[in-house]
Amino acid sequence: MKYEFVSPLYDYVFSEIFGNQRNIDNTKAFLETLLDIPKDDYDQLTVVNPVLKKMFWNKKSGVVDLKLTTKTGRIIQVELQVQKKSNLKCRILYYLARLIGDQLNWGDDFNKLKEVISIVICDHILLEEEISYINEYELRNRKNNSFTQLIKLITLELPKLPEMKDNSVWPWLQFFKCKKMEDYEMLAKKYPELEKPVSCVKRISLSERWKLTLLNMQVQQWDEINRIRQIKIDAREEGLAEGKAEGKAEGKAEGKIEGKLEVAKNALTEGLSVETIQTITGLDTDTIKNLLPRL
Repeated sequence: MKYEFVSPLYDYVFSEIFGNQRNIDNTKAFLETLLDIPKDDYDQLTVVNPVLKKMFWNKKSGVVDLKLTTKTGRIIQVELQVQKKSNLKCRILYYLARLIGDQLNWGDDFNKLKEVISIVICDHILLEEEISYINEYELRNRKNNSFTQLIKLITLELPKLPEMKDNSVWPWLQFFKCKKMEDYEMLAKKYPELEKPVSCVKRISLSERWKLTLLNMQVQQWDEINRIRQIKIDAREEGLAEGKAEGKAEGKAEGKIEGKLEVAKNALTEGLSVETIQTITGLDTDTIKNLLPRL
């Protein structure tokens, strides 16, 4: 039987392998390699609603990739970030704050708050200043004294993963980096704990739902490509229009720059990354970043 390659970096695949209650053993095995919490706390590891509810109609809502609760009420959030985004650190902080704040209802005592652990898996470099692919953050002062144990952030950066195993979580992160079905097979043979996740990948690759999901992803990719193409066309036309209005070479150059700046502003509003906008407009990253405060 021939299996089509599917990557756990796809939202649907990740959700099936780790966010489906029937596959909770996968999630438990992965977390046990990473978290220092009592083993029996996994006895009631439960996938819960990932939607962060709105407190008021005009406030921002949100959806996390995977939200879990443990036997003692700990909240574990796992976020998968494939594309690099300039606002990712702020997004991580926002979700952490919401997962703390959403726990209490009217009249609840603050002592009822449970620990929140956020795990962010990045298929790009998030922390340029750090060498390690695993980084753990807590709320501490400059003397390294802990203020609270209620908040913990763990970042995992796949591009920094070494070639050889150096940590118990390494095989799982290598699983995320697989590029063909043979890679999965080799991992499963060497690391028995990955046999079930690899079986999940094979099952997903044969499912009709995955084929529909893949088709939808391809349509979205083409929509994004066409949107970028249109922005490029708009940038060129706006630049030329401004240049013609000036009637001189200097005017043309200035008009093109103004047009590109306007397109860059619109693209930032649409949520495009600085890197993508640079590709579209040809503007340098500093110029694009300087537009952010003026939006």
